[in-house]
Amino acid sequence: MLLAAQISQLIENESLFLQANLKVADVARHLDVPEYRVSRALKAHISNKNFNQYINGLRIAHAKELLADTTKQDWSVLVISLESGFASVGPFSRAFKSETGITPN
Repeated sequence: MLLAAQISQLIENESLFLQANLKVADVARHLDVPEYRVSRALKAHISNKNFNQYINGLRIAHAKELLADTTKQDWSVLVISLESGFASVGPFSRAFKSETGITPN
């Protein structure tokens, strides 16, 4: 399996993107490969501009699912942000607005 496919599988299918403060080094450690190989594979095969934008895109997609879930309508924006892998509301709100054009509120 190509390294890029392994990276995507790890991050997306195993929900690694929900881990707050996820770094390229964490992905490299999980796959037991050098960090530079993970960075190179991401640049070559993932369309986002950088690792953080890729991870934030996945987190925002997850947050949109949570916001649309009628059983979670009473959850605050803080809870949604933490459940989506963000460490705080500020970065979540900025990433959400950047990705969608609107605020999560």
